Amino acid sequence: MIDLIVLGAGGNSLGILDAVAALNAERARYRIEGILDDIPENLGRSVLGHKVIGTIAEAPKFAHCRFVNGISSVASFRKIPEIVARTGQGSARFEAIVHPRATVAATARVGAGSVILAGSVICPEAVVGEHVIVLQNTTVNHHSRIGDYSTLSAGVTILGYIEVGRNAFIGGGCTLAPLVKVGEGTLVGAGSVVIRDLAPGRVYAGNPARELAESRYAASSRSIT
Repeated sequence: MIDLIVLGAGGNSLGILDAVAALNAERARYRIEGILDDIPENLGRSVLGHKVIGTIAEAPKFAHCRFVNGISSVASFRKIPEIVARTGQGSARFEAIVHPRATVAATARVGAGSVILAGSVICPEAVVGEHVIVLQNTTVNHHSRIGDYSTLSAGVTILGYIEVGRNAFIGGGCTLAPLVKVGEGTLVGAGSVVIRDLAPGRVYAGNPARELAESRYAASSRSIT
């Protein structure tokens, strides 16, 4: 049994804990030690029967555990690298969690600390980096590459030969056409259709996706961490 700690008590933790429960139903693999979260009022809170037992920076206290990141939202996604670093743990201490109702091709690669939730498909020769969150019913097609710390929301379709940059956020129901590149730290709004390359640190939405220059989520590529 692997002792596992989830980072974050928000909505993504529900999907991760559900995936762990489904894996354990097939064969006992994990014991949930608890959840680490930096919101003070969450301390002691229970999520699907598992308690918040400390803050992110307290991760070194749990030397017997492995970790998985569940923190990502349109407001917080650019902070994911900083949050993971705050644990003080290297990639070897992070566990990739793949729901048994997800499909990962034999020639695909999924990095440490990444999460592939129910109904999602990672196709042949696709690469999912480290600490990537792939929510339910999302497809990453052949030869596409998803950068470290990125988030693919539910119902996203990533077609072939696409590059999603490090720490990007792709909103629910988006479709990305073959060969496009999404820049580092870019946010793509829910339901968008991306047919051309997107610059780093910007916000795009619509069909076809266009830049929202006045968005509060826009960031200079120089400010992305």
